[in-house]
Amino acid sequence: MTEIQPERNEIAPSVRALLAAFHEDTPSKLELAPVDSVALYQRADGSLCEIGADGWLTEYDDLDCGEAITIEPTSVQDIEEP
Repeated sequence: MTEIQPERNEIAPSVRALLAAFHEDTPSKLELAPVDSVALYQRADGSLCEIGADGWLTEYDDLDCGEAITIEPTSVQDIEEP
C-alpha cells in the first residue's frame, strides 16, 4: 500500500479561504495606520501601554525596580463548632 505524502509547499484550499476572509480588511487598516506607529495594548482600566519589539509590554521591564507591596499581617483562628 502506498502512502500519500502531502506536498509541503501547497496550502489547502480551505485554509486559503480562511486566510482570505481573515485578512480582507487588512489594506484598509494599513491605510489608516501611521507608518511610524508603535503597537499599543489597551488595558481593562482603559490605559494604554506600548508593546516592545519582543512582544512584551514595555512597562513590565521596570517591575524589578518598583517598590515592594506592603502586606498587612492577619491572624486566622480556626474554631471548631459542635
